[in-house]
Amino acid sequence: MKNPFINSPLKAFPYNSRVYTNEFNSTFAAKNYVLVAFTPGSALQASELNEVQETFYKNTTLYNIMFKNWLFIGGTGFTSGGNGDAIRGPSWVGAVPVDPAGGVRVSANGITFNKDWYLVDDRSGLKFWIYNNSELYIKAITAGYYGVGITYGYVYGTTSDLTDNSGGYPGSIINGADRYYINITEAQFHGDTASKIDTNQRSVLLKTGITFNYLNNLLKRGE
Repeated sequence: MKNPFINSPLKAFPYNSRVYTNEFNSTFAAKNYVLVAFTPGSALQASELNEVQETFYKNTTLYNIMFKNWLFIGGTGFTSGGNGDAIRGPSWVGAVPVDPAGGVRVSANGITFNKDWYLVDDRSGLKFWIYNNSELYIKAITAGYYGVGITYGYVYGTTSDLTDNSGGYPGSIINGADRYYINITEAQFHGDTASKIDTNQRSVLLKTGITFNYLNNLLKRGE
């Protein structure tokens, strides 16, 4: 799915939210800052509060788009069932593409995870929307579970682009809040068990055998 976000209402001066620059601007890879981590003793920036607001509405928008896409069963590239199992909603423990038809491509012997938004589980059990910045391909000649590798971490407010930007651009000696990020790193084969989130930071999307199915049992046809 094409990135639906072409702008953000609070990026302009004097609001200076960084959501557009960090997450939506197609010129750069999305940084996938999912949380703003405030620390005691640090000055609170107005732009950080605006970032929290825009991130909330980004998430709400993507949830609405996801349910619109997944509740339309029968479009090109996928169909209901296929293995006799009941189809459940599109929110399992693992990684869920915002669009079941466009987020993942399958062929006779491979799976491609497209550039798209995915709903992934953090190790805490919370779910976050992150953008996959690169097409990721893996051969799928062995039956089992396939997904993506994910990394977690913090970027500290001493980073130059997170310092105070009340003047319209970062560069102040006043540090900002930290950020917590989650990124997709690679396509992975997870073996014959559905290890959704583990110490190896794996997040599963598909199970394969005779067919390719999402974890809610929706059949994904080959292309």
